[in-house]
Amino acid sequence: MKKSFFQKTYNLNINLILLISLLLLLKFAFLFLENQFGNIEIESLKSSISFVQEKLNFVAHFIQSLTLTLISILVLSICTELFQRITKDSVLNYFKSIYQTIRLRQFLKQDEMSESITSIDNQTTVTKFNLTLKNFNYAISSCTVDIRQDSLSVFIKYPKTQQAQKLLRDMEEHIKEEISSQNPNYYFSSSIREGSRLWFKGARR
Repeated sequence: MKKSFFQKTYNLNINLILLISLLLLLKFAFLFLENQFGNIEIESLKSSISFVQEKLNFVAHFIQSLTLTLISILVLSICTELFQRITKDSVLNYFKSIYQTIRLRQFLKQDEMSESITSIDNQTTVTKFNLTLKNFNYAISSCTVDIRQDSLSVFIKYPKTQQAQKLLRDMEEHIKEEISSQNPNYYFSSSIREGSRLWFKGARR
């Protein structure tokens, strides 16, 4: 089984949005600093201030160029998906896929409970993190739900550790129940594992 274009680009688009937001903040920060240096009226530092302003302006424009490039990639990715939906499926299903992907990730995510252990002399405190849950959460952060007119595909990446894999196996029936309840117009077969990928496939009733 192969991932659809939506499943391949969903995380990419999210990361692009976050990176673009960060770059925009950095750009405004550099422009603000450039403006602040311009308000300094010390004759002896005039040449140094001008040099710093020039460098800040250069960095701000570089960030702007990089941001525009990333925005172009993001727009191209989204427009490609929308074009496919318009010609072969439904735009509404695109937004349903996004919503249900977010919802399924929230459903699967485990609270990474930490435990504080105090030594016998009550002087040293060590915080112990649950690495199994951390590994599990990292794996399910790439899960996606792709809804189409006649079919539905759920992709979940299998965790690497044995304990995290056991946790996912124990949840398989609950996952199937969750996606079935969200999509009553589809019926689902048993989950299928292919290497490090777990699939749930649905067909319209």
